[in-house]
Amino acid sequence: MIQTIRKSIPLMMLVALMGVYTSCSSASAANAGGETVEIKTSANCGTCKMTIEKALKEVDGVKKARLDLGNKVAYVTYNPDKVSEDEIRKAIVNSGYDADDMECNKDAHDGLPACCQKGADPH
Repeated sequence: MIQTIRKSIPLMMLVALMGVYTSCSSASAANAGGETVEIKTSANCGTCKMTIEKALKEVDGVKKARLDLGNKVAYVTYNPDKVSEDEIRKAIVNSGYDADDMECNKDAHDGLPACCQKGADPH
C-alpha cells in the first residue's frame, strides 16, 4: 500500500501543477485584450474617422481603435501598463478633435479640412 501511495504522489503533483498552470494562463488570456475606454469626440465624417483612428494606432500601448461616427465615440483598447487614458485623449486632441472634456489643439483643428472642423455638417 505504501508503494502505491509513493507511486501516486508524482501523479498527484502533476495534476495539481496542471491546475495551477491552467488558472494562470486563463488569467493571462483575460488580460491580454487590455482595457477599453470610450471617448466622446467632435468627429464629423469619414475623414475625421481615419484621422482619429490613425492617430490612436500610432500611440504606443494602443492595441485597437475604432471610431463610431453615429455616436462620435472612439472605442480604444489599450495596455494600461504602457499608456494612460489621458495620453489617449491627448492623441485625439493633438489630431485636432475634442476628447471628452478636453478641447482640441487649435492649430491642429485649424489645419483640418473644412468638413472636419467643429460646426461643419456631418456627411
